[in-house]
Amino acid sequence: MRKKEHIYTHALLAEVTRYLIENDTMSAEMLSAYDAVETRPASIHKSKQNHREAIMILSSAIESSLTEDHTGNPEQSLNR
Repeated sequence: MRKKEHIYTHALLAEVTRYLIENDTMSAEMLSAYDAVETRPASIHKSKQNHREAIMILSSAIESSLTEDHTGNPEQSLNR
């Protein structure tokens, strides 16, 4: 992907993450690794690799929050 596509994907995942946090599906504490990266979608001066790393962190956090059931059991996925 090109840098512009990475930035777009990063912005999209950031919005999904914000939505999940607002609806109590994801806790803000799950984003400590993302906060440590210090790359936001608006950080257009950052490298493509920085945005790729942020995308991987956000997608992993989203997946983790969506695969946990309401009791906090990560073993049970949404598809079951």
